[in-house]
Amino acid sequence: MNDLLERLQQQNLVWHATASVGKPAQGVFSSGFIELDKRLDGGFPQGVNEIQSVCGIGELRLLLPVFQQAMTEQRLVVLINPLAMLCSEALTTSGLELDKFLLVSPETDSDALWAAEQCLRSGACYSLVMWSQQPLAVHQIKRLQLACEAGNSLLFILRESKAESIALPLDLSLSLSAHEQGLSARINKRKRGWPSSSFTINMSSDWPTLTIARAPDNVIEFPQIKAG
Repeated sequence: MNDLLERLQQQNLVWHATASVGKPAQGVFSSGFIELDKRLDGGFPQGVNEIQSVCGIGELRLLLPVFQQAMTEQRLVVLINPLAMLCSEALTTSGLELDKFLLVSPETDSDALWAAEQCLRSGACYSLVMWSQQPLAVHQIKRLQLACEAGNSLLFILRESKAESIALPLDLSLSLSAHEQGLSARINKRKRGWPSSSFTINMSSDWPTLTIARAPDNVIEFPQIKAG
């Protein structure tokens, strides 16, 4: 029995709750946000990352540091079936090269999954964002995970809510909601880690005009003088 456990540990098939404390996680990509990286033991895991979010609250701003890293490595960012036209001016202002973005618009869900798998596996793609509201099957997630591993790439599936009645073997599931300082996030599930309560991803230093400044905590209220 001990020999079996040892072999499983050597293959990273057994996870201990305290194993990652104080140690950087393997196979992760920094999100560029300190609080999120801290919660994820270093960043987004390589593989399939689900982001549940209402469209337009800052979910793409969350991924901008990932896109910037793709530019550094001279690899592509692939976008499949975005819900709206992206603002090229906003991308270039963030230091992103438009010729490193590939927009794909398949007509069917099966074509979208096929295109995603080919791009992720190619090695030319650093990260891929796919918008989908359709239920996914376990075998589809497994194929996408293998493609990410083969191409050393990241997949983000953006949708408003969970569409399946079964649990999927996602590497990460993250829920986002709007917050005055940026985004409020909650980890629903992740491999080799626990879910979390809600926490704030502060974007006020990068996008001050899109956030509300936090009131200073050093204000002292003077006592009011009562009339009469």
